[in-house]
Amino acid sequence: MSKIEEIDTHVKVYLYDIGYQKWSRVHATVNRTWTMTSNIAESLNAVKASKYHIHTVIDGVKRFIVCLQNKRCSCGQFQLDELPCAHALATLRHMNESYKNYCSPYYTRESLLQTNGILVDPLPDESKWNVPQHIAEEVVMPPTGNRQQERPQKQRYKPYDEVNAKKYKVSCGNCGLEGNNKRSCRNASKRK
Repeated sequence: MSKIEEIDTHVKVYLYDIGYQKWSRVHATVNRTWTMTSNIAESLNAVKASKYHIHTVIDGVKRFIVCLQNKRCSCGQFQLDELPCAHALATLRHMNESYKNYCSPYYTRESLLQTNGILVDPLPDESKWNVPQHIAEEVVMPPTGNRQQERPQKQRYKPYDEVNAKKYKVSCGNCGLEGNNKRSCRNASKRK
């Protein structure tokens, strides 16, 4: 923020006013769709311990703090997935320790078997359903209007950069005319 303030003080004030959740990449405490990639080979070479359970992992130009005791990493992946992230794996490998002690018990075979061990009662016969009167009286009609048949698409949808790309005209290397090439040229004898 100090670098932003050097450029323009109004930008710093604006960013503080709109709030962190609007300008940070990931602000949610739980976000299972965010994926971070890293170069694990570089991470293995750059693990430094500051205390017994807290380690610094340098991944390229970024620095991540891994706390094995709390099962947390500053990248956020370790605590979200409850599985060691690439930085935690690099730390564990550096310490010659097994990753199995740092995985959530939800990922074990026993937990999976317990989820399927609970009996689920199927719905009873329709004649035994207890349906409120106002719902039973409601009649659902099919949608009105006929949908017209659409003609099949003639060409694929092109991305923006392909639509706006420059069109190159093919010209023959023998005669110089557009629309044919050296192999299919019939005007080669005219040029000689």
